[in-house]
Amino acid sequence: MRLEDTDLGIVIDDAFPCSSAGEMRVLGPGVYEIGYKPEEIPKWFQDLLDELFDGKGVPKEYMAHVRVRNIGDVSRRVTLRFLFSEKGSSYLYPPWFLRREDGGWEWISPEDTDFKAHEYLNASVDLQPGESVRIASAPYEEPDVVCEKARRLAQRYDLWTYREIGTSAQGRPIPVLETEPRELKLLVDATMQSCEPVSWGILHVAHWLTIPTARTRRLLDEVQFCLMPMTNPDGVYVGHSVTNAVGEVPKFGINNLVEGKGAARETEALWHYLLDLKPDASIEVHAHFTREGFTRSIGMHDPTSMPAHMRDKARAIEEAIFENYHVDPLDNRKVLIDPRQPEHNVYGDRYVNEQAGTIRTFLQAMPDGIESHNADVREMVETVADALVKWRHRLEGQA
Repeated sequence: MRLEDTDLGIVIDDAFPCSSAGEMRVLGPGVYEIGYKPEEIPKWFQDLLDELFDGKGVPKEYMAHVRVRNIGDVSRRVTLRFLFSEKGSSYLYPPWFLRREDGGWEWISPEDTDFKAHEYLNASVDLQPGESVRIASAPYEEPDVVCEKARRLAQRYDLWTYREIGTSAQGRPIPVLETEPRELKLLVDATMQSCEPVSWGILHVAHWLTIPTARTRRLLDEVQFCLMPMTNPDGVYVGHSVTNAVGEVPKFGINNLVEGKGAARETEALWHYLLDLKPDASIEVHAHFTREGFTRSIGMHDPTSMPAHMRDKARAIEEAIFENYHVDPLDNRKVLIDPRQPEHNVYGDRYVNEQAGTIRTFLQAMPDGIESHNADVREMVETVADALVKWRHRLEGQA
């Protein structure tokens, strides 16, 4: 899409990687409306949502990302009104982000935003002649940039090995960074909801583990860390919220894959990696904004739903998570998933438990910036890794 206001010399477009926008129109002098990019999910999955959640669930269309240029010869103040879809509206609360040419992401200040819940967000910015900026619902990063960052880490530090576990439908790699094999294994994987950029936090963990401290050395001596900073690269590249580039929903395909019904290439790559690695635990990292006052949603599988031989380890992780995140006066949302219930098993969690032997945990952080997101992810990784080490030591002490 492209909109040019010839009167003011303003051009808005989405002709770049990771952009996401629908129809555009002029609302008034210097004010422009940006529709959301429509996204369809497969019929089988909509049928599942209708059956289990009365059609609700799985927020869609909560990615927005456009470029705005001032091609005139005077400075302009422009306002972009981003419309929300019914499904995605509750995941688009401020802050939103601004990126100037050759610069990093920064907040759009509260003074420059006007948010109307479930309807729209107005974002205003001053543009000098010839200036170009990008405005987005989150700090998006191109898939090839994420892969290059991971490769450079592995080249710089012997600690890390870089490899690719598969490719997307459009041929983009799915990268992973791994430390040396250990008996305990922890996977940290980006959500396949492509509108939630979490590569920042996951790669921050990779850098943190290179710091030669007693804490990191102790953890690295006992735990293999496997970091997967991007799992749906096509979805990110084409500006989708939950689907990949060919309309599949990778996050929700494990059940179909295991049951022989087929699934997205991204799902298949992750599933085979789980089966090969058999991590003791995994942390699925999310990042999006919700209503004011909501902090974090942190949880895991209900230990009672797991095979008997996994329950002690699961309880050790549950105890560590709840002691760190769910004590008064903290107001984090506590979630236990029971895959024995059909509405909890849409992610294939029962197969992850039973066949990969993995205890799935998740972090849904509400970052107020990239730096705080990085800190959030590191805190969760350290909490779960330390719990695994303590569980192993306790087990050895009982032997």
